[in-house]
Amino acid sequence: MRKLRTTNLVFLIAFLGMLSVGVYAQDEDAGDFSLLEYKSGQKLSFQDILTSRVNVMVVTSTTCGSCISELKAMDWIRAKYKGDMSVTAVFVDRGGESRVYRYLEYYKFDLDRFLADPGGAVPSRYDTPTVPTMIMFDRKGNERFRKTGFSAGDESLIIARAEEIIYGKKQDTARPSTALGTGRTQNAPEGEESPEASAEQTVPSVRKTTGCASTG
Repeated sequence: MRKLRTTNLVFLIAFLGMLSVGVYAQDEDAGDFSLLEYKSGQKLSFQDILTSRVNVMVVTSTTCGSCISELKAMDWIRAKYKGDMSVTAVFVDRGGESRVYRYLEYYKFDLDRFLADPGGAVPSRYDTPTVPTMIMFDRKGNERFRKTGFSAGDESLIIARAEEIIYGKKQDTARPSTALGTGRTQNAPEGEESPEASAEQTVPSVRKTTGCASTG
């Protein structure tokens, strides 16, 4: 009887050990983590974001001038491919959430998600030390295209890659003739300098080719 109990105990320990290894491997392979969604205040699984549609992630900051122009461009591109592509902005600011809230209220960007990543999980996981960095994923969550910084004409390159990934066809990279709006709908937050003061008004006027350090 004692021998039977010992055998059962050994089997149980072995089974639990195998189970824990399996769970760890699953988490390791998935590489999942959670980020705070500004609109809802809920934590979202990053892997859940990278499903079903072509997804664009823009690692950005409120203190980066070229980031404003990139987000304006993605506003326009998202509307062009609505239903086929989603766009997520990941803010790596370390100066607190209040500035990001004011920033979003000021610019009224119309993207799918605005996520907070003050701990730098995304820059660390995806090696994005510079903002803005844009990464495009296919429907299976595989990275297909990456671009750092933003300059005039970059939106045509983004569109070409989107067409290739969504529809499986190559597009020319001629610059779209439609100028993008400024995105500004109201005055800057009280007591702060307007972010427009240090950034271009529209994408066509952008001349920057380098980004900013991803420090927020």
